[in-house]
Amino acid sequence: MSIFLQITIAVLAAACIFGIFWAAFGSMRTPVRCGKGCILSTIVSVRGSAPELEQTLKGLIWLQENGALTGQILIADCGMDEEGQALVRLAVKKYGKIAFCKAEDVTQWIVETP
Repeated sequence: MSIFLQITIAVLAAACIFGIFWAAFGSMRTPVRCGKGCILSTIVSVRGSAPELEQTLKGLIWLQENGALTGQILIADCGMDEEGQALVRLAVKKYGKIAFCKAEDVTQWIVETP
């Protein structure tokens, strides 16, 4: 078999593998859409200092920016300490797409969210 034919077959095989992974990744990122009269909200319940909260929020914001997640992001304070609350306040300022409330106010937030 000639070297040209071997290279061509290798490139085609690599392209097929890439296509399979691209299709699989695309199906995992299928956007979630709401119908008429429906509002999608992501509620993150947080306790303590929540050291991984920033990574969680970055992931949710990334999904929003890439169109895979629509709707509001709410952080519910379910007993956060001072460090956790400070982190949330910074995130709200930084991203602007995040709401923050006490756990007992979540129902009111849902009712009032446009």
